[in-house]
Order: sequence, then C-alpha cells, then structure tokens
Amino acid sequence: MSFAKILKWSLALAILAALTGSAAALFLWSLDAATRARFANPWLIYLLPVAGAAMGFYYRCHGKRISSGNHVILGKIHKEKAPVPLSLAPSILIATVATHLFGGSAGREGTAVQMGAGIAATVGRFSTTGKASMNLMIFCGIAAGFGAVFGTPFAGAIFALEFTGHRLVSFKMIPCLIAALTADQVCLAWGITHTPYPAIEFSKNITTYLPLLWKVFFAAVIFALASRLFILASHFTVRKLREWFPHEATRAAVGGLVVVGLFVALGTTDYLGLGVLAENDTSLTLPRMLDPALRAPADAWLWKSIFTIITLSAGFKGGEVTPLFFIGAAMGNALAWFLNAPVDLFAGIGMIAFFGAATKTPWASVIMGIELLGWHIYAPLAICTFAAWKMSGRNSIYPNVEDL
Repeated sequence: MSFAKILKWSLALAILAALTGSAAALFLWSLDAATRARFANPWLIYLLPVAGAAMGFYYRCHGKRISSGNHVILGKIHKEKAPVPLSLAPSILIATVATHLFGGSAGREGTAVQMGAGIAATVGRFSTTGKASMNLMIFCGIAAGFGAVFGTPFAGAIFALEFTGHRLVSFKMIPCLIAALTADQVCLAWGITHTPYPAIEFSKNITTYLPLLWKVFFAAVIFALASRLFILASHFTVRKLREWFPHEATRAAVGGLVVVGLFVALGTTDYLGLGVLAENDTSLTLPRMLDPALRAPADAWLWKSIFTIITLSAGFKGGEVTPLFFIGAAMGNALAWFLNAPVDLFAGIGMIAFFGAATKTPWASVIMGIELLGWHIYAPLAICTFAAWKMSGRNSIYPNVEDL
C-alpha cells in the first residue's frame, strides 16, 4: 500500500472515529436523560402506544427503506443492494431515545451499529473507491459504534466481523480496531462514563475449579435452550404482528398497549427500558444481578424476555444486547442459587453466554466479558459461552444472509 493511500485511510478513519465517538456520546447522554425523565414522570409510560404510532408513521412515510437498519447494512455488504444512507444514523438515534423515554424494553447495540454504519458509508463515499473499500469502511463504522457505546473497543472490532459473517483472522481487524479504540476515546473525552460492572474474582485453585465445571456446563445447556426460545419467540412475534397489523403505526401502537398492560399487571418498572439504571433501592438492574447477596426472582429473565420481544417486534427501535445481558444475568443469578454456585460468577457468565448464543458472536462475547468483568473469569466464561453457542442452533436474532 502506497504512502498516499495509507495517509488517505488514516484521515478517513480519524474522521469516522471522531464523528462516531461523538454520536455515541450524544446517544449515551440522551439515553441517560430520557431514562431519568421517565423516572421523574411515570405518566410517560402510558404514552408508549402514542409514541409507537408516531414512530410507525415516520418510518412508513419518510424512512421505509431504513426501518430495518440491520437488513440495510447486511444487504449492502452481502448483496450489493442500495447504499447505506446517512439518514440511518439520526433516525435510529432519535427513535431509540424515544423508545426509552416512554418505557420500551430495548437495548442500544442496534443503534450503535446503525449509527456507525451510516456515518461510515457517508465518509466512505468521499474517501474510498470500489465495493471492498466501502465494505471495509462500514466494518470500521460498526466497530467504532459498538466499541464506543459499550466501552469495549476490542469486542467492537471483533463484533463488526462476526456480525457481518467475515473471517476474524483478517487484515480487516487492524483498521476496525483502530477505529474502535479511537471512537471509544473520543466518547470518553466528551465526559461520558459507561455502566460500571464489578470485577469478578475467581479462584483458579483446582480443588474449587474442577467441581465447578459440571455446573458451568449445566448452565451452558440452560442458556442455549433459553436462547433458542428467545430467537424462536422473536421471529414468531415479528411474523405474526406484521401479518395481523400490516400498518407500521398500528403495529407499534398495539405493541405499546401490550407493554403498558403488562406493566400495569405486574406493578413494576423493572422490565422497562434499558435495565441498567435503578429507579429506587429495590429496583432489579443488570449491575445488581451480579451482587452476590441478591436473589433475583426466578422468573425475572422470562418477563424481561417478553417485554423485549414485544417492544422490538412491534417496531420500536434500539437493540437486543443489553436486554440479553439482563436476561442472561437474571438466569445466571437464579441458577447460582439453585446449584449452590458463586452468584456473581454465574450472573456474569450468564449475561455473556446468553448474548453469544442468541447473536452467534461467541468471540466478541468472550472478549466483551473480559473487558467488562475482568480477566479472572476468562476460563469459565469462555467454556460456558462457546458451549452455549454450539448448542444454540444456527438461527440468530440477526437477519440471515439468505433472507436479505
């Protein structure tokens, strides 16, 4: 590669990382503000159907091509479909913040991926030539968005390649990692702090390690079966809601009504929103699931699954990663008490293994677990994640290439 080309790519990556890191900072600040606004004004939850209808009308009238952002990204990469538009980034950001403001149960990785891809495609139109170069720029955008939003740049670089179905051992990893590391630093420079997770201590003493192995494998089976259930239920719900309510606004309004109805029936806000900020001292949150003293309700994972599946299937925007973390951690917490195992360890490997099994991104999941929870648990974390992934089947929560 010539010096001029290296310089051109370096400049493009710097611009991409600066823009994506800044967008991630704005997004995280907005999510935090929206969640706290909902805590201060509980009546906002009852407007979720109205927000869904407005969102559905917008995407039907002005953003139909970008309403399924992951399809747009993967379609461009694998099938050379229409270019990824810049409008994907602001649309998904605003829609996701609105989802969380009114209590929809969604995540943020979908938004991070789509913001990064939209920005990257725009930068690429001015700095690259050819399909391969544009695709590489989009990979870098995905890595930058994911890495900056979660504060896990190494996982972001790997996720960009696993998510798009490319080999990990590739030169593409280098620019993806550079973009993710830089975007993460830009995000932090804006004063953004990421969700803190406790560093889990784990003894490698053989007398404690070997008896724990069968419990780790047993947990992996449960996570694999639960991920299959989540994937099947998600695909079924999406299909049925589109069949019953073809109009996007009606579909989202009905989904919002169901979520509000479940909230009223259960009498708790624990399964609304992102699940990382505590509304009060008794709130179930993702970080609290890792507290060794907490005994989470045995059905917490099921209720969070139901709230998330309905929210996203109805057309609200966000992502699945943080809800998957919540579900896996809740399941791991319950299993730990059942198996007489370390609660923080099993909640930690649960949040990562369930995510890896549902998304079919085991390598990114393990690296993300290490970045978030520390190196001490790498052995049980990797064993459980790869075992759950292998037993979880071929389907994923993300679109199949054949269906694009």
